[in-house]
Amino acid sequence: MKTRKAFATLMICVLLVLGIVGFVNLHQASAHYIADCRRLVTGTYITKVSGDFGLFSLLMTITRDGDYFFTGSNQSGAPSPSDQSGVSSQPYSNGQGSWKCTSDRDFTATVLNFSYPTATLPGAIVRSDVNATVDPKAGILQGKATLRSFSLNANPLQDNAPVAGTETFTGPRIVP
Repeated sequence: MKTRKAFATLMICVLLVLGIVGFVNLHQASAHYIADCRRLVTGTYITKVSGDFGLFSLLMTITRDGDYFFTGSNQSGAPSPSDQSGVSSQPYSNGQGSWKCTSDRDFTATVLNFSYPTATLPGAIVRSDVNATVDPKAGILQGKATLRSFSLNANPLQDNAPVAGTETFTGPRIVP
């Protein structure tokens, strides 16, 4: 009887240890792909953008600590010279936001910028919801942004607004 009790206690201990080791390994695997993603994604990219606001270029900087910045070639509101669509956008500021990995090479970002008032349009806060992927061998970033426009007194992180436009982008990482 004592042998059976000792054996049962030993088996319970072994199962507990195996369960703890498995739990720790799951968290290590999750941390591993996030570390790989951060290493693969971070950098500055020159991208070509097309969508509801014409064709233009963006410089996108994605930092290791989760910051996301962009500057656009059409920020003045005038169409880019290479854009044959003739679409002009409302003048806007640089964008700033944050990003996080969703897999080993995919990420999402939330980025805010301001649209400046014009004679016919009020100023606004624009939220871009970004889903993107990096091809690590080619060093190419590609993705899609969904833009929503909010009044200046709204909270674009808590409120929601209709989609104001969508854009797709692709471009290489800038390397020294």
